This record gives sequence, structure tokens and C-alpha cells, in this order.
Amino acid sequence: CVMHTLKPGDHVICMDDVYGGTSRLIRQVCIPNYGLNVSFVDFTVEGALESAFTAETKLVWLETPTNPSLKIVDIEKIAAKAHEKGCFVVADNTFASPYGQKPLKFGADAVMHSVTKYINGHSDVVMGVIVTNNTEFAEKCRFLQKSIGGVPGPMCCYLALRGLKTLAVRMQQHEKNA
Repeated sequence: CVMHTLKPGDHVICMDDVYGGTSRLIRQVCIPNYGLNVSFVDFTVEGALESAFTAETKLVWLETPTNPSLKIVDIEKIAAKAHEKGCFVVADNTFASPYGQKPLKFGADAVMHSVTKYINGHSDVVMGVIVTNNTEFAEKCRFLQKSIGGVPGPMCCYLALRGLKTLAVRMQQHEKNA
């Protein structure tokens, strides 16, 4: 949904160590088929993000902690730099889950979660979710859902909600076991 809000020629700055499915989607679908320009940047290197901005940069995509190497970046700092340049910020929060981290509070414009992992917690749903406090972006996503699909069925929603009800207990146990 997020990449469909962009236009050919738009530039995206993406963390270099994102989930393999995200990297594959960007490299093998978004770049060749949608005409997006994407720079993969190590956000842990001082100055790397700033040097990647172009006049066409519209989106900064971050993931923290990253999958697979668990890089941690400062969401608030990255969001501030991106917003100075007029860019939208999306944070993949799958590994931290909404229990452990709330990127919207740190300046992200939208947050992506793989519901399949921690939110569901039972490995019986394949689903993702985008969360935002930006009304304009939310309307674009609703339109895209109606136009191109990507809407889960009622049973998947029921199963995801079942898992969400135990998210806090499961995450607390993960913390204890760590």
C-alpha cells in the first residue's frame, strides 16, 4: 500500500538491513515496475541518511530493530531529519511489536506491522497492517484497498484479534526469558 502512494521518479531512502521480503518487494517489484528510485542506506552510520536525500525524495523507510541483524536506530532523530526535507516516514515495527515500541509517538507518519508474527502469535494468519495518524495517508490507503485489494477476510481478522488479546502476556514472557 505504501509504495502505491508514490509516483514514477520518486525517490525512497530505505534502511539497508530491512526484512528480506521488504527488500525483495522494493528491488524486484517497485524499482523495475513502478519506476521508483531507491537508495539503501545504513542509518547507523552518522551522516549517511542526510547524504542520501535528493530533491525527489518522498519517503524514508526504516525498520528498528531490523531483521535479521537487529540494528537499532533513533526513530525520533530520523523522523526529524526526514520531516525537515518534507518526507513521509514509515517504520516497520514488526520485531518490536506495538507492545514494545510505538513509532508514531517518535515522529513516524505510518507504522507497518507483520501481523503474522507477534501480533497474531499462532502462525495461522498471513497478514500485515499499516497504522497512521495522518488522515490524508489513511484515505489514500483506504482507496488503494478498495481498488487493488489486500483486505483480509473475516476469519483472518478473528484469528489476528485472538492473538492480539494475548500480545502483552506473550511479550512479557519473552522479556523474562531473554
